[in-house]
Amino acid sequence: MTVSLTNTSGRCLVFVLAHETYCQALGDCRCEVEQGRRARRTAKSLTLASGLTSPALDDAVLTIPEVVRAVKRGDLSVKRHVPELPKPAVVATRAPTTTSLAEVIRPDVKAKKNKRGAS
Repeated sequence: MTVSLTNTSGRCLVFVLAHETYCQALGDCRCEVEQGRRARRTAKSLTLASGLTSPALDDAVLTIPEVVRAVKRGDLSVKRHVPELPKPAVVATRAPTTTSLAEVIRPDVKAKKNKRGAS
């Protein structure tokens, strides 16, 4: 599931997407590994200017303690994006047939058909 965060405070907000919280909650490392810094990760960050809404983010961003505190303070609002349910396939059916009352009451007896010109 994805979420969007909107900065409702009057100032710029920056959140560090720490490996220990964000990447582990996500189940995939999103940190940058620079050359010359073996086995050392540089965490990414999320910067939101005042009044700005982030693009769709993984809901793992809600595990970051600073984000949780900002939501509780009212500095951030969270909007969840619910995926659309797949629409059921349309099944072609035959046109419904009409049944006369005589067929319902006595299905073994066929109703008489009127012939043209017969009185």
